[in-house]
Amino acid sequence: MIKKRQRFKEGSIVRIKLSGNRFIFGRLLPAFRISVYDFVVNSDKNIPQIEEVIMSKIILSVGIYRTIITKGMFEIIGFKELTQIEIDKIPPMFNQSLGNYEDCTIFYDNGKEYKAKPEECIGLERSAVWDEHSLVDRIEDYYKGEKNFYVEYQKVILSPNDPRYLNPKVRWDFKEQKFYRE
Repeated sequence: MIKKRQRFKEGSIVRIKLSGNRFIFGRLLPAFRISVYDFVVNSDKNIPQIEEVIMSKIILSVGIYRTIITKGMFEIIGFKELTQIEIDKIPPMFNQSLGNYEDCTIFYDNGKEYKAKPEECIGLERSAVWDEHSLVDRIEDYYKGEKNFYVEYQKVILSPNDPRYLNPKVRWDFKEQKFYRE
């Protein structure tokens, strides 16, 4: 962890430590979100050019706790102002009612939102806030080609037969990588 305090500023580029002395990079977005780029380096001394990072594919865009940045857990290494085009391309997120799986809302950071069918939420991130460790685990799982428990748990529920629906006794089978009811 970096010892200095930092300010959460949209457009900042951050360095995220992975296992094996590898680093990946992200960019801070409005509404305390981050986009993480498919750009990994194998040494803490190898800091790439910002343009090189932001031209890479984005592997995820999620909400994060502001303190991950302000307490220096992800180090700010640069800044590039977000353009309106980049802001407009930030993917929407969804919410789904706990008591009625058919009650979904898709919303954008600009405040626009609309009611949606669960099928329209496939592939979108559920509105959630990720902590440092869960986000790093998610990125590590991505590169290992493994499903991430939290990603799977937060996917949209498409039917009342989904084991996650209205069931506090849902369990994750790590070997099969799927949910089941107790």
